[in-house]
Amino acid sequence: MKKYFVFLIFLLTFYLRFYSLLNFPPSLFSDEVDAGYQAMTFNRNSSDYFGNKFPIHFHSFSDWRTSAYIYSVAFFDRLRLNPELAVRLPSVIFGSLSVILFYQITGSLIAALVLCLSPWSIHYSRTGFEVSGMLFCFLAAILHFKRYLKDQHYYHLLIFTFFISLSTYFYSTAKLFIPLVLLTIICVWHRPLSKLTLSKIFWLIISLIIFFTPQIIDTVSGRSGYRFSYISIFTEPHREQVTDSLRYQDILLDHPGEIGVRTPLLSYILHNKYQLIIARFISNYIKSFSPEFLFLSGDANVRHGFGGHGLLYVIDIVLLIIGLFYFTKKPNKLGIFFFILFILAPIPFSLTRDSDSAHATRLILMLPSLVYFISAGLKHKIYLIPLYLLLFINFWHYYRLHYAQDSAALWHSNLKETVIASNKYSDRTIYYSDSFEPFLPFFLFYYPYYPDFGNLTDHITPENNDYFSGQSLDQKYYFGHINWSSVPADPDLIFVIPENEYKNLGQSDFFITLDIIPKRYLSAPSFYLLSPKPPSTP
Repeated sequence: MKKYFVFLIFLLTFYLRFYSLLNFPPSLFSDEVDAGYQAMTFNRNSSDYFGNKFPIHFHSFSDWRTSAYIYSVAFFDRLRLNPELAVRLPSVIFGSLSVILFYQITGSLIAALVLCLSPWSIHYSRTGFEVSGMLFCFLAAILHFKRYLKDQHYYHLLIFTFFISLSTYFYSTAKLFIPLVLLTIICVWHRPLSKLTLSKIFWLIISLIIFFTPQIIDTVSGRSGYRFSYISIFTEPHREQVTDSLRYQDILLDHPGEIGVRTPLLSYILHNKYQLIIARFISNYIKSFSPEFLFLSGDANVRHGFGGHGLLYVIDIVLLIIGLFYFTKKPNKLGIFFFILFILAPIPFSLTRDSDSAHATRLILMLPSLVYFISAGLKHKIYLIPLYLLLFINFWHYYRLHYAQDSAALWHSNLKETVIASNKYSDRTIYYSDSFEPFLPFFLFYYPYYPDFGNLTDHITPENNDYFSGQSLDQKYYFGHINWSSVPADPDLIFVIPENEYKNLGQSDFFITLDIIPKRYLSAPSFYLLSPKPPSTP
């Protein structure tokens, strides 16, 4: 009977993650189309679009991206699926299997159901975010470690090292979090691990070195830590100016208008770069546990979810407290492990500075611990399951009918339709305005564009003239910003612009509107295809 319920939960899990996949969220945003185009390029050239063969990190226009998710997209792209489906389907599979893994780890149907219905899990299992693969690998690793504890078969530890290492190839947060996981495992299960022979420990270390060697090579070359190097709290700009300003304020009242005043020792102690780093870390860490973030409104970035709904349900805060209460009364090793991870999971996010609010993507490794204790609370208050299901129905209604309307602009909705509409004019020179969002990734993916020689970057050149600044593709397609006051009266030119830019033009007598791409969602922009009117003949 239990297997029957597990199967039903899995079917529900897959349905919630696959149903109308390309409509909720409403469209692929720039990172998703970039991953899709990288996968398409890899399947043709065995490289990223900068020409790096079999990359450990894919070189994109603004970043070096972890590779495992892009390789999974490339796999489905080889199956000749809809390119958009190929981008999101890996997340569906990783997210669905994660529910089964969590059931096998906990042995609890309620835990599986809570993760199945979790808004946080549902959302990230329907989008081309790499964290779905990271979470799957993390849970697979924990499952095999638990199996080792049960049957003492050494190969489970080797599989554990494989999956724990693979998680870092999906998302960079894992690179900071995995050492904490390993330390936690050693602390919690030090007794069974102490029985390992030196030779077995040696081969575990060797396997970790083998799995991490590509990451180490990319780290030395500057690719692996490229993004962290400029979002880290240790590289915050203007830190010295802030420190100097605070020290100046310390002496301002006692020495108004004076110069050359010696800074007091206390100011040096209280106002320095280390104090700023620690303050930012603590602020980020506390934000990670914010009830507003977890239970009420979700991430402030609506693309990460949701604006109108928490990443969890309101009732989960009560169930979490109940679950933690019963855990303290009768703790167990697995519960201790998840509790420690709950405390440690915000650390990688806390080391970043590019978000003023809690970041649902970087904090997703909190989710297994939260689900573990929420499900423990629900197990002791099982009569709340009907209410839990009612709250899920409310979320699903919101997600299907309202979230898309509220978030469409952030999901870069209508860029796909605009690229497809502009393809009708491929015999003319086309200028795409970047005033809403850079068009180039969407053009490459939806056109789709394949270089007839060399790499993509061989075909992209900077462009700067009286009426345009940006970059050109084959001197035919242009992406950037338009100076309308200097646009020539050349009817062979086409300009693709969002509605705000069109409105700023006013009722211009100098352009013909060739096409209007209407918006499907309230928050998305319409787009206009314009062509200059030819000069009138006297």
